[in-house]
Amino acid sequence: MKRWERVLRQILYLFYEENIRFMNQKSVAESCGVSLGTVNPVMQKLDRIGAIEKKPLGFRVIDVGRILLFWANNRDLDEDVVSRISTSTTIDKIEKNVPAGSLLTAYSAFKIKFGETVERYREVHVYGDAVEIKKKFEAHHGTNTIVVLKQDEHLSKISGKGVVPVGQVYVDLWQLGVPAKTFVDYLNAKLKVIEMGTLKGVIHRTRERT
Repeated sequence: MKRWERVLRQILYLFYEENIRFMNQKSVAESCGVSLGTVNPVMQKLDRIGAIEKKPLGFRVIDVGRILLFWANNRDLDEDVVSRISTSTTIDKIEKNVPAGSLLTAYSAFKIKFGETVERYREVHVYGDAVEIKKKFEAHHGTNTIVVLKQDEHLSKISGKGVVPVGQVYVDLWQLGVPAKTFVDYLNAKLKVIEMGTLKGVIHRTRERT
């Protein structure tokens, strides 16, 4: 994953997981482990497409959907694939038995985060150690597939309970194309609900201060 993608991931993490709309470039850079030279061009692009509003001490997210789509369209999931493992292990068992430190994304993350799935799937996408995952599952050849993706320290830092943040889930599903379209459609609806909850929280906190 390219370093500029961490910037988008951090913004989406703060928005969806932390209910934060106002941010500043320095704290984003520090959280991502990148330089301001990486962050500032991303801010310029987001400002140009109407996703953020620049302020003297930072910026405010005004259209998070544009950030999601910008990342989804410019990401290349295939670049992060380090291994594809064929296995006869069931999807549920794969998801429950990936090595410690692994992070599920795409279909599996959707199911775990929202407690449901919208279609049957035969692929588990996971950020993790390909060697350890191969040791555990490769001997059992079958019709299911484990797609191992390259993990990075920023993703590990902001993920929880073995699942990546919702912004990462969205863009990874988007990159899977037609097979994941139903998941993306459902996720769009769920993110709208989260966004409204965030907006209500902002309004509530503003009223408390007045």
